Amino acid sequence: MEALFGAAAGAVPCLAFGAFAAIAAVLIVFGIMKARQRRQEMLALAQKWGLAYYPDDPWGLPTWYGGLDLFNHGHSKKASNVLSGEVDGRTVVAFDYYYVTGSGKNRSTHHFQAVVYLLPIQAPRLRLRQENVLDRMASWVGWDDIDFESDEFSRRYHVASDDRRFAYDIFHARLIDYLLQCRQTPNMEMSGVFLIVYDSGSGQVANFERLLAIGQTVVAMIPDYVLKARGVEQTGASAPGGTR
Repeated sequence: MEALFGAAAGAVPCLAFGAFAAIAAVLIVFGIMKARQRRQEMLALAQKWGLAYYPDDPWGLPTWYGGLDLFNHGHSKKASNVLSGEVDGRTVVAFDYYYVTGSGKNRSTHHFQAVVYLLPIQAPRLRLRQENVLDRMASWVGWDDIDFESDEFSRRYHVASDDRRFAYDIFHARLIDYLLQCRQTPNMEMSGVFLIVYDSGSGQVANFERLLAIGQTVVAMIPDYVLKARGVEQTGASAPGGTR
């Protein structure tokens, strides 16, 4: 009888290990199927926009766009499901992106959907994101962001720039009205000849169309006097988004 109980007790860890192994196998298969579906949906989106599709990143985009803040965080940075080409005459690159922070039990993976545009101007650094509690606390001690005539826009979004005048030029009344009408404005950054528009999370592939529309509108609403003062010629783009 003791031998029987001993054998049963010894079988429990084996059964537990088998259950964990089975769950792990199911998760791996589910991950593969989900990634395959994502690739198929991104390919369909590329065909709809008339863009080239690359399952993997052929250019090393985190390095290529290293001057943008999103790509200056974490490690193990990777872009995938890359769409590249022109939409309405403007060079566009859309892709999934993630980076990792920490390691071991403290390891976290941060996912994003991003669209990068080649700008017709040379821009100083300009960033927009959702206002948060820490921003409000910082404003109490004088570390404030740029405020605009629209109180709602100033409350909703945190805007910072190396050139405040440029920020006012870009976020003029018409663009502010448009952004306030959007359900939720994504993060944005201009720097040099690039504009990036991005959301955190993996999200639905259809969300890329929202990012594209918002980014196109931002570029289209750059005032003529800014184009005249800061305009640059875009020639011989050797990779998505222009020359390095």
